[in-house]
Amino acid sequence: MIWAWPKVICVIFIFAERLTSTLANKANVECGACTLLIGELERSISLIDPRKKIEVGSFRVDPTGSQRGLNEIPFARSETHIYELFDNVCDRYKDYALAAHPTTGKYVYVRTKDYDSKLYRLPGSDSSSKTQSRLNTACHSVLDDQEEALVKFLSKSVVDPVREFCHVQTELCSSVDVTKFPLEYLPEEPKPAADASKSEDDETADKTNDDNDAEDEDKDEL
Repeated sequence: MIWAWPKVICVIFIFAERLTSTLANKANVECGACTLLIGELERSISLIDPRKKIEVGSFRVDPTGSQRGLNEIPFARSETHIYELFDNVCDRYKDYALAAHPTTGKYVYVRTKDYDSKLYRLPGSDSSSKTQSRLNTACHSVLDDQEEALVKFLSKSVVDPVREFCHVQTELCSSVDVTKFPLEYLPEEPKPAADASKSEDDETADKTNDDNDAEDEDKDEL
């Protein structure tokens, strides 16, 4: 019987690996990468103060000493800003998991938590290192392939950026893939109730301390 345990463990491991591979194969990882890129980039853009400006144009000085080729534009959605965001946007892959859409049944990549680190309820989701690694690789690939298109697209705001770019413009996602995922939060663990009541001894001690403080104040006044 002892010899049977390694075989059982091996079978369980193989089954888990196959299950993970099956879930990953059901999902469009390029679509997941696209939704990650648009979602995270739009989020980062929204955090920029709209009053922040950047100078663009020619820095050449004319004979009078003026730089007439320079113009001030909003920093948010400028090429400089967008290229800065490209540097680490794919690092967000660690915040994503593979989960079945409750309405369509399609497996898609979604965030496991909001931007305040509050966890979402994602039953049966797959956030294994293998699944997340596939998403990270796809993210860099889509970013390289769509770099110029992304810069142009992100230069202005649109109503539904994920659907518009990932489905309509690039066709990396189907219409089913970009169906809004209804996210719910995990219930918070109940906090231990504070002991609002005090024992009679504690109350007596507090009253005694208050009386002593009052007597000290009277003595000081005298």
